[in-house]
Amino acid sequence: MRHALSYIALALAGGSTPVIGAQIQGQITDNNGAPIAGAQVRIAADNKTISDAQGQYQLSFADNSLAHLHVSADNFTDADDDLPITTGTVTQNVSLEQAMMETIVVTASPFLQSAVESTTPISVMSEEQLKLNTEPTLGDTLEKLPGVQASHFGAGASRPIIRGMSGPRVLVLENGLSVGDASTVSADHAVTTEAGTAQQIEILRGPGSLLYGNGAIGGVVNVVNNRVHEEAVDELSGNFGTQYVTGNNGRTVNGELNGGNGKFNWHVDGTQRNTDDLDIAGNAIEDQADTHGTLANSQLEQDNYAAGVGYTGDNSFISISGAHTDSNYGIPKRNEDDPDISIDLQKTVWQLHSGLLNPFSGVSKLRFDAGYTDYQHAELEDDVADTFFYNKESEVRLSINNTPWGEWQGSMGLHAIHRDFSVEGEEALTPDSKTDTLAAFIVQERKIDDFRIKLGGRIEHYRLDPDSMNLETSTSTQNYQPDGVNDNNLTLSAGIVWDFDPVYNLGLSFERAERSATAEELYSFGDHDATQSFDVGSQFKIENGEVIADSDSNNKEIANNIDLTLRKLNGAWTGSLSMAYNRINNFYYEKDTGLIASDIDEEGSLPVYQFTQGDAEFYSVEAQAKIPFDDTWSLDLLSDYTRGLLVDGGNLPLISPLRFGSTINFDQLDWHAEIGVMAYAKQTETAENETDTAGYALLNTAVTYHLMMDDNDIMLYVKGTNLLNQDARPHTSLLKEYAPLMGRSFTIGMNYDF
Repeated sequence: MRHALSYIALALAGGSTPVIGAQIQGQITDNNGAPIAGAQVRIAADNKTISDAQGQYQLSFADNSLAHLHVSADNFTDADDDLPITTGTVTQNVSLEQAMMETIVVTASPFLQSAVESTTPISVMSEEQLKLNTEPTLGDTLEKLPGVQASHFGAGASRPIIRGMSGPRVLVLENGLSVGDASTVSADHAVTTEAGTAQQIEILRGPGSLLYGNGAIGGVVNVVNNRVHEEAVDELSGNFGTQYVTGNNGRTVNGELNGGNGKFNWHVDGTQRNTDDLDIAGNAIEDQADTHGTLANSQLEQDNYAAGVGYTGDNSFISISGAHTDSNYGIPKRNEDDPDISIDLQKTVWQLHSGLLNPFSGVSKLRFDAGYTDYQHAELEDDVADTFFYNKESEVRLSINNTPWGEWQGSMGLHAIHRDFSVEGEEALTPDSKTDTLAAFIVQERKIDDFRIKLGGRIEHYRLDPDSMNLETSTSTQNYQPDGVNDNNLTLSAGIVWDFDPVYNLGLSFERAERSATAEELYSFGDHDATQSFDVGSQFKIENGEVIADSDSNNKEIANNIDLTLRKLNGAWTGSLSMAYNRINNFYYEKDTGLIASDIDEEGSLPVYQFTQGDAEFYSVEAQAKIPFDDTWSLDLLSDYTRGLLVDGGNLPLISPLRFGSTINFDQLDWHAEIGVMAYAKQTETAENETDTAGYALLNTAVTYHLMMDDNDIMLYVKGTNLLNQDARPHTSLLKEYAPLMGRSFTIGMNYDF
């Protein structure tokens, strides 16, 4: 299979002759007539160019009765024009208005548009933001974004939670391909992608997520780095960063290099991170004074290295990269006398990205992406490995971007994933299994006056084949062959953006999605020391202290979602307000049964959690605003709230409470300073057998200074976090009773870009 993928990619990277029948040229300027260099000008999602130092551009394309011209530039409002074209050359000059709201192009969207043009709220962390805010885990890095929380499962395993949903409902990608780890299997498993060398991180929902999987009911997180070059690289560039954190004696070093000769290009990057146990404000475990001040077994060692090569032709590109991750991190203890549990993981991933521009009539871009991941981790008890997890995953996607059909244009394609997952050892909670998905998708867009309409659909065949498993109790062992899953899942999405005013737009989207259960949701059975729980899958019933196989309980989830977003793009302030409602039938969630292992004829006293299905409703509100007072001072505001309910009564577990944040910013020349607070309300809307969580507020500050030297930039920064030394315990964390967040801490760091 690997040789076949290589042959296809090499064919895509070969030369092609586009069909050229017309040209558009002109100049991009601001409102004062000054040229804008580096503006992106495109017709369709992939026929694009960049304006030169004088703002001039030129594009060639096939004959068409209507061309839709889209122009975007950093710190300017995007512009759109519909141009009737036959043949020859047309001059079209475009003037852009200064924008206060950030307009970063989202690479995971098939339309390559900015977040403000989406029918649903899209969050993007830029490279500049990541330099100051990257944390050891992906969840901790993203949790300050609206609607995003973190699972906070120790120093090495904190996953993103989007509007109350995580695990398999939030797809984590790297350059558009699955990270291929075991992070969806259990909360103690790390997400193996590195934010420290990312160019940007994107969170998207709605029609764009159809390219990646039916399971993305919560959202898609795409980590974008420089391992893929679609444009020619003809110079040496790179960056280097280092930081020190007082609260865990954390030391991080990261960097990357990019080079090329205009045709061939290369890339290397790496990150090394080491931390000791966290400093905390009080006792880790209430009434246990010997746990005061330090969170035992919360250390982390992490190494990430990657390299890649590529080739860019006039109308083609190909990039091949490999990356390796080594990570070892501790899991905080429930009791002081418990053994030290740690995770030791390794992952190697290979990715191939290739494409052709205008390969033949009717197609503006043909793209082929493929990845292979070899992942494994061992769970250690007092440094002795007793359980091993393995995941080998292959993924291919072939996509075609069409030239306009009438006035519709977009992307369609095929997508396949094969996953071979196995567990060996004392805590083999699930049987070995193979999962295969094969899908076809289509996403299209058209513009009518002030409206942009987007439609999408994805049909996916899902097959899960489990091996037999042993059901061990304190008195017997029984071999059991669970039923597999063979489903066809359909996702449909429709959205509209209304630019009803030069300063405002309104986005509305509807989505219906189907998701089949994963192996861990269905077949889990056994004690799990890392999560301090005894896990039971939904294919079992607990009746009168007895566990009974129940193979009928594997109904697929059906989600119906509506999303409404109002944005203010310019003026005295900018911001957005989003409201969403999601009804999910047959929703899988882990229920605290109130039992302990000995209640179901098992040894020990671990609490029993069972994957359970029930109809659920999610209500979400997210708001953010930026208010500049003058050229120096500004105020950022953020608030979000998610309510998760069971239709038959009761609350869903691990739902974050109301959150409100505000930050005052000072900017003058090369200096930036900020001080802000993020306040979490008390969570009393709890699930059965779930405890309330006290509210808390985190006071943070940062100062940065940019030292510019020719084309080089050195950024020096100092940060202070949790300055009030609060005992903060997030409700989204399964460890909240014995693992608070880091106490008062300071960070000093440097980034050098050249």
